[in-house]
Amino acid sequence: MQSTLTEELTLTLSKAACLILFELLNQSYERWREANPNDDSANPMVIEAIEHSQRVSLWKLEGSLERTIPELFSSDYEQLLSEARLLLTKQPV
Repeated sequence: MQSTLTEELTLTLSKAACLILFELLNQSYERWREANPNDDSANPMVIEAIEHSQRVSLWKLEGSLERTIPELFSSDYEQLLSEARLLLTKQPV
């Protein structure tokens, strides 16, 4: 099943939602980077969606993912999730 996990998908989101999401992810990463300058810490990166627009953008992203990825409803979803974690752990950023 791993071969399908490398398939590229196209998501549809408004430009406004994308701008908000980019800024939210960028700010979250910058806060995490300050707390983890050596990048070897197990500390989680927390995304704080404080503004309503940030939460709406995250909900829109979640909805777009849900509409695009049929595997979310697969009986072997947990196995696919494990395979996806392994696959992404091995990929360079």
